[in-house]
Formats: sequence, structure tokens, C-alpha cells
Amino acid sequence: MPSDPPTPTRPQRPTPTRTQTTTAARSALTPAQAIAQAWMRESSEAQQKWRVADALAKEKYVNPIRWSTAGRSPERKAKGKL
Repeated sequence: MPSDPPTPTRPQRPTPTRTQTTTAARSALTPAQAIAQAWMRESSEAQQKWRVADALAKEKYVNPIRWSTAGRSPERKAKGKL
């Protein structure tokens, strides 16, 4: 009787090479790098507008409008009560 050839336990898969994974990792940008590149593409006028908008937002955050009833007249205070 002839003997049967051994069967492989599992099929062989091609293994990825290191160059494929490292080049893909190098091309990916972090969020900070993407923002920095986008900022460099902005015109100087657009950058100035962003700086003004950022300063206004900071001012509103640091010094918000305070709503108070301290300055209301007695008539308006009485009118507001039920």
C-alpha cells in the first residue's frame, strides 16, 4: 500500500512586510499636525480674522455678561412679582 502524503495543518498566509506598515504609519498625521498644516495654508487675512474671533471668544468666556436684579427699580421689581 502506498502511503498518503501528509496534509498541512493550516494553509500558509503571506506575511506583510515591514515596509508596508511603516510607510502607512508615517503618512498618517496626528490631529495637531493636521491643524498646523491647515493653519499654514490659511492666508494672512484669514489668520488675522481667526485671531480676532479667538480673542472675542476668550473675552466672552473670561468676562461673561452677568444677569442680576440688583439694578432694577422698585416698581419693576413689584411688577415682576405675582
